[in-house]
Amino acid sequence: MAVNHLDKGRLNFGVGYSYLKEYREAGNAEESGVIAKIGFKVLEKKNTVVKFQSVASMPDSILGTYLFDWNGDTITGYEVIQPDELNSDAEPAPSETPKTETPTPDTSSAPVESSIPTVAPSNILAVTASPVVTTSPTIKPTETPALTGGSVKVEFEPEIDKATGAAKAVIDTEGLSKAIEEAEKSKDTKTVELNLKKVEDADTYIQELPGKFLLKNSDEYKLKVSTELGTIEIPANMLNNPNISKLIKDDSVVEFIIKEVKVGELSAELKEKIGNRPVIDISIVVDGKKVEWSNPSAKVKVSIPYKPDAKELENPEHIVVFYINDAGNAVSVPSGRYDASLGMVTFETNHFSLYAVSYVHKTFTDIGSYAWAKKQIEVLASKGVINGTSDTTFTPQADITRADFMILLVKALGLTADVTSNFADISEKDYYYEYVGIAKELGITTGVGDNKFNPKAKITRQDMMVLTTNALKIAGKISSPGTSADVDRFSDKTQIASYAVEGVATLVKEGIVVGSGDVINPRGNASRAELAAIIYKIYNK
Repeated sequence: MAVNHLDKGRLNFGVGYSYLKEYREAGNAEESGVIAKIGFKVLEKKNTVVKFQSVASMPDSILGTYLFDWNGDTITGYEVIQPDELNSDAEPAPSETPKTETPTPDTSSAPVESSIPTVAPSNILAVTASPVVTTSPTIKPTETPALTGGSVKVEFEPEIDKATGAAKAVIDTEGLSKAIEEAEKSKDTKTVELNLKKVEDADTYIQELPGKFLLKNSDEYKLKVSTELGTIEIPANMLNNPNISKLIKDDSVVEFIIKEVKVGELSAELKEKIGNRPVIDISIVVDGKKVEWSNPSAKVKVSIPYKPDAKELENPEHIVVFYINDAGNAVSVPSGRYDASLGMVTFETNHFSLYAVSYVHKTFTDIGSYAWAKKQIEVLASKGVINGTSDTTFTPQADITRADFMILLVKALGLTADVTSNFADISEKDYYYEYVGIAKELGITTGVGDNKFNPKAKITRQDMMVLTTNALKIAGKISSPGTSADVDRFSDKTQIASYAVEGVATLVKEGIVVGSGDVINPRGNASRAELAAIIYKIYNK
């Protein structure tokens, strides 16, 4: 622990470097030597002292330190050597070798200019506390190595600003660079988790970081900001959008804010929809100014802790997510769902807003005789993926148009893109303009020829399967395509158009389409009930 009093001196926390990996690879036990060191930089020279001491927040530690073996298990029976006090008038210089005398606890609370060796688990990264912030995030060893499955975890203990109820943590360029460098050693998804520990009475959490790390051309890594109120997983290309990137300078700082919203602050209509379930406000601030972020090419995954009641647990698929738009209306977020393994409600978004957890069980009066599709229709309608033909009817037997099917497909898979063009027979005024445009932009459809899509035509089953296969490939949900062998069992396989064989075969192979006995009926039209059953499988794939 570094005791840091602003009235006696200020310290800038540096990065901890450990050598356990080299010892482990060498395969030889060491009886003595430096296991790790941590560097500090003094920001103000005022009789500063660095020391190790026990603290209540680290029970069972030895003078504020934990020592781990090669497997990450805590061990005891070691001594911590207190560092020398350096000349406060000299520039700080790291000490390579610790003193050898037995340490004696120092009860002084004054903070020194020094670099000190200490013990730390492999790959645990410290962070740099900004001198303009009232709290310095503290890094403590985790129970497992910092680098696991491509994820590096950096922990903060932010201090609350009691005037605002906000708890803030800061990571600088050096600290974040080193964390990303560690994460990139993995072949898996490269993620740096910035974990802000719970702060009593805080209703807002703020993570500040350098904006330049979010201007990449792809999601080559992700930053995961975790708080008690919720978690946001941010891709590296999040700010690579003309409206935002122009605001980011080399030294720009970005703040991600997650704030608890009291239900009492909402309108009566929203209170009725949401009840006492969680509501959070997610926003972004660039260099002190709030900005409206939206980027169709970079989706942020959001997770909100939630404990369903007994009724909700009977039908957890009806736990949904709303965002509150500028008009104060609740709008369905189709990707919202409850993940029992995490105890979280999760969803993806490409814009920030107020988000609320809710429970919706939508049904229709005309689906009782469609038992094989009733549940699927109700779940998709509750999540806003599919709509009825009125508030009370679904018309399950009706055929569906090409445009309406595209809406279902894009919503179910959460597909997004910048729509730069569309087909000649689609107007910007059409309710399906954006969805068909997304499909065209992503290469899901090339239309029917002559730059036309024929949106109002009824969709055939084989065209539905081709478009679905294309969309699943784009979404990364298909490992390998089907072949003609996968449709051999159907007596009407010769009716499948040559351009549709792979698409039909892929969905058969994936178990999404099973046919009716030995018939696949490729040229028939698909009913609303049939498509609801298929879209439900895609949604949960």
